Amino acid sequence: MYCDIPQVNQLTSLLLSHGLTRIVACPGSRNATLLHNFREAGFTLYPATDERSAAFVALGIVLATEQPAAVCVTSGSALLATLPAVAEASYRHLPLLVISADRPAQWVGQYDGQTLPQCGALQPYCPTCGLSEPHTEELHWANNRLINEALCSLRQDGGGPAHLNVPIAEPMFRFTTPELPTERTVVCHCPATSRPLPDDGVRLIAEARLPALIMGQYDGGDLRAEVEQLDRNGQLLVLPEILSDVPGSQRMNVFDALPADRPDLLPDVVIHMGGNFVHKRFKQLLRTADCRVMRIGQDRELIDTFCHLTYNIACSPQPALRQLAAELPSRHQGVERARQYFEQQVRAAVPPEPHTPAGVLLTLRHVLQGRTAGFTLHLANSTAVRAAAQVFSSGQFPILCNRGTNGIEGSLSTAVGYALEMWGLSIAVIGDLSFFYDANALWNTRLPSNLRILLLNNHGGGIFHRLPGLEVSPALPEYIAAGGQSYSAEGIARTFHIGYLSARADDALLEAVMRQWLQEDGRARLLEIFLNAST
Repeated sequence: MYCDIPQVNQLTSLLLSHGLTRIVACPGSRNATLLHNFREAGFTLYPATDERSAAFVALGIVLATEQPAAVCVTSGSALLATLPAVAEASYRHLPLLVISADRPAQWVGQYDGQTLPQCGALQPYCPTCGLSEPHTEELHWANNRLINEALCSLRQDGGGPAHLNVPIAEPMFRFTTPELPTERTVVCHCPATSRPLPDDGVRLIAEARLPALIMGQYDGGDLRAEVEQLDRNGQLLVLPEILSDVPGSQRMNVFDALPADRPDLLPDVVIHMGGNFVHKRFKQLLRTADCRVMRIGQDRELIDTFCHLTYNIACSPQPALRQLAAELPSRHQGVERARQYFEQQVRAAVPPEPHTPAGVLLTLRHVLQGRTAGFTLHLANSTAVRAAAQVFSSGQFPILCNRGTNGIEGSLSTAVGYALEMWGLSIAVIGDLSFFYDANALWNTRLPSNLRILLLNNHGGGIFHRLPGLEVSPALPEYIAAGGQSYSAEGIARTFHIGYLSARADDALLEAVMRQWLQEDGRARLLEIFLNAST
């Protein structure tokens, strides 16, 4: 039997018809009828107690399935806790739905528990579709339209988060409705064109001295085949961010040591796709370079990351890449020269020291090269992703990171959500600040056994010790880098019933310990690597 609350039954019916049936469920009394309905309707529910963590778990499910997923929370501050994940989803165009139960509006500001204004609480990162108690046919129609609007918006304009606020008044716990209502389902369709780029834009790229494709973080689908063709044919210098999930001519960090007397190696025409970048130095170089930029994407705003925007093409990247592969000349001389130069620089590069985070990840790379089973790498901000950029190349296997808003929160929770829905090992590489901040990710009765956590413990925020000029501040160790006290994750691992191993970064047996940690024994496992505080 379903509940006797009409707007809850409306929502349940429309979620089913839109195919959104994966929901992370947070405990609460006001949302209890929602969770009851979802269970009765056969939804896939994932229990999670901490709402901030739960929203990131849902984000991980979105990344694993490439389909919308929801988090359902009770009233009050529980909704506010989802805001970091909503902001992340907004900047990465990920279809995350937040479903919040609400208390009667007349009690807002009247010292009634867990009561605050919930409509608009997640702005500006996503709007609220606020339902009503449908006492009339007109209100029933309005609810139907609002639910359809929220569910369609998850996929429109490149995708993004949505918020459905469901008022639920007492009595709440009556379950005598035998069937869900039949609701009108609105289907939204976004037509695409096979040739979205203008002729003069393609001509600008073809006539460039050094045309380059710059790929930021990308979560919108598989572009590897299209990008690989452009790179293989020498049509563009392909420079992918480590989080772009596409192969390239070289990593972006090859520009970190670019000599001042080689301006010819900076692109003069840039095709910009995807989202955020890890490499600050590369962004600064392009902002000061003499270049023209064509932005291709489905953003709601005008994105001018490199300060030289000339074309803004609102379309999906895939048809644009196919058009470029079909119309640009092959074996561009400037592209070939740049590739040869950067390949020489890479061969001459000195590998990272074993005791550094990058050195630890180099050992991990060696261990993973021998694996035949699939795996995904999840990188936390900020040392983990910067160290990985020195070691790993994009496009060889999935590499994920919460880089939309660049915060440390939710890194582990997102990896947990991804592991819940994806085969193979989900390997989370995380620093101690990020890990302890998000330890509630492990507070999950269905913690996936394919989760592996590599904790780089340098006793504080190591990244702050590498910021020029900050080393002179007496506030650095204790207040800025959150150091001065050593913590270990061993107790947390025991609390949440996961396997625990530890080693020092310079341990000669580190590779053997890593192989033991990666073995599958039916439960999640954590390997804590201890580094010096300043690394």
